Amino acid sequence: MLGTFAPHREPYVYTLEEDTTPSGVLARGIYSAKLKFEDDDRRCHMELKYSFEIKKSR
Repeated sequence: MLGTFAPHREPYVYTLEEDTTPSGVLARGIYSAKLKFEDDDRRCHMELKYSFEIKKSR
C-alpha cells in the first residue's frame, strides 16, 4: 500500500529504493511477480506480470 492520493492533473511519481538481489546457490532460479494497482473499491486500474532470473555470473 503506497497511500491514498487525491485526483491530480500531473502524474504521481513514487520511486522505491534499490534492492540487492540475494546471492548463493539457494537463491538461483526464475522468479515471477504480479504488480496490481487497485482503488479502494478493489477496481483494478493496471496489472503487470513480469519474471526475472537469478543465475551465476561468469
